[in-house]
Order: sequence, then C-alpha cells, then structure tokens
Amino acid sequence: MAQRILIVEDQKDVAELIEVVLEGEGYTVAVAADGARGLMLARDWSPDLILMDVMLPGVDGGTLIARLRDEVGTANLPIIAMSASSTLRDRTGELEADALLSKPFDVDALLAQVQFLLARGRGESGDNGGSPST
Repeated sequence: MAQRILIVEDQKDVAELIEVVLEGEGYTVAVAADGARGLMLARDWSPDLILMDVMLPGVDGGTLIARLRDEVGTANLPIIAMSASSTLRDRTGELEADALLSKPFDVDALLAQVQFLLARGRGESGDNGGSPST
C-alpha cells in the first residue's frame, strides 16, 4: 500500500507541482488549500506525512502544527514546513516541525526529506513513542 502524504498549500501551482512529483514517486497524495481543511484531512485521512506551507489563509501553518501536535491521533505525524520567508530558520523552535524547506525548493531536497522522515516513521522524534495503528 502506498504511503499517504498530505500537502497543505494555498498556492495551486506549487501544490500541483509537489503532487505530480510525489505521485510520480508512488505516493498517494491529498491536497488541502488552507489550514482548516488540512487539519480535517490530517484527522480523517490518516496521512503518513504532512508537507505544509507556513503562510496559509485562515489557520496558519504554525497554529496548524501546534494543533496537530496536541491531538493524540496526529501528535507524532512527521511534518515538513515550507516557506518562502527568509525568517523560516529563525522559527524552527516555534514551528515544531520535523524538517524545514525553503521555497523555492529543489525537488531532490524535497524527496530526500520525505523519504528520510517516512523511513524514520512516526513517533521517533516525539516523547509518546507510539507507532502507527495500521
């Protein structure tokens, strides 16, 4: 069964590019255009990894990550935060993401981060030590 990746990105062209690249690598992909839909899909679709923009309409990426980390079902999901912001590196502690990716990004760097986090699995960076239920 293909691993599931949730993309939370409000720029349609960026989301489509990432979707095409990931599907080309054999992943199953879902896309949410805002933080509220991203939170709903993270809860209901049970992705193996989330790739999200930090600057989102409505619920921003930082708030979304905090909400995901607070919920039992999503607390240990690997999350890659993306941003075109030059201050992304300064927000590392605040974001609670497993990895940071600056936009524009290199496709090979994106795939390397995705593969690394998926290989590591859930729960290895959190204190819960939980494993996936499926």
